[in-house]
Amino acid sequence: MNVLVIGSGGREHALGWRLAQSSAVSCVYYAPGNGGTAEGKCRNVSLLQFRDIAQFITAEHIGMTVVGPEAPLVNGLVDFLYQHGCKRVFGPTQKAAQLEADKFFSYGLMSRLSIPQAMAKMCYSLDEAFTVIRNHPTEQVVIKARGLTGGKGVVVCDSKAQALSEMVAHAATYGPEVLIAERLSGEEFSVFGISDGERVLPLKLSVQDHKRLLDGDTGPNTGGMGAYCPAPVAPSSMVQSIADSVMTPLVQQMKADGIVYKGFLYAGMMLTAAGPKVLEFNVRFGDPECQAAMMMVTNLAEVIASALDGHLQPLDCRPGAACCVVLASSGYPGPFKKGLPITGIIETESVKVFHAGTRAEHGLLSTDGGRVLGVTAYSPQGIASARAQAYDAASSISIPGGFHYRTDIASRALRKVRY
Repeated sequence: MNVLVIGSGGREHALGWRLAQSSAVSCVYYAPGNGGTAEGKCRNVSLLQFRDIAQFITAEHIGMTVVGPEAPLVNGLVDFLYQHGCKRVFGPTQKAAQLEADKFFSYGLMSRLSIPQAMAKMCYSLDEAFTVIRNHPTEQVVIKARGLTGGKGVVVCDSKAQALSEMVAHAATYGPEVLIAERLSGEEFSVFGISDGERVLPLKLSVQDHKRLLDGDTGPNTGGMGAYCPAPVAPSSMVQSIADSVMTPLVQQMKADGIVYKGFLYAGMMLTAAGPKVLEFNVRFGDPECQAAMMMVTNLAEVIASALDGHLQPLDCRPGAACCVVLASSGYPGPFKKGLPITGIIETESVKVFHAGTRAEHGLLSTDGGRVLGVTAYSPQGIASARAQAYDAASSISIPGGFHYRTDIASRALRKVRY
């Protein structure tokens, strides 16, 4: 089977790499891929338009297409491919992708199903947002943009005064339509599942991301500076419960509404004193959570094939733990330089370096983005060993001026290991 992976980031590199491990897969094509994806039985192809993708799927007899990022899903790539006879596409349709693209849609759907979430109000203008903030029952306020924001559209405010000030800049960047929500307290974790349109089977490991730029969860929000799994905060029994009581009912309600959801489903969760509550849904795998998760999963190609065939089978995972440390360009998430030469990448059986913002030209590898590499390690001995291997490998990789990376990825797990 030939497989096509749509996307160019670390998530897509990890998905394609794991798919390529299957004996059922003969070649993985990335469209467009990056400087590290053309390895082994993987190839990069330049497909810029939806029509180009459809023609390639037909010409190359692609048996499975996996859409990695949210933007093509929200822009209707899956719908277009269906219309052009390409049926074996793993990813939600444009209507189903509203679950991520439209916070109002997801909030309303969860409210209908009584799914535990942060209480919020939908605001359609700056004036309405200002009024809701001023009347908010607590000083702490969360502002959530309605559309796609690349994981950067949420602002957590310590006071109403801060929220009123932040709202102006937030609206200038993302528009005035926002959810003004209560601030939940607790520990965050992520649950990932695969849906065949009828039910959701989860990766039975919770994953914990690190969104803030700096150690100690300080600094600005980013697309993710590292991740690890399993997260001790949420054991496999809790993960299964969330899949059964939150994710599957959501998919079934969408089907009842005429929207079939087939693809990856991500639930960002907060473990509060009252139990787990949903922070957000995403319609794709998270990044860099995907990198850590793909070091654990063993049968991804077979599970996606089963979902496409309508008889979903469980995801199998190795024992142990995985840790991903993101190496970012200096200045990220603000302005940063591109084209800096990368040296020192060393991979082993237990360490894989997933590329995100890289470019390969004339045999030389250079930076081409803010988050450049996801140095990811697996260990059957657990998180302490995986973390040590990831940081050891990260320390050998360099660019002029140096990478920025957090030094405390998975440190919380070391204090709570109870797998």
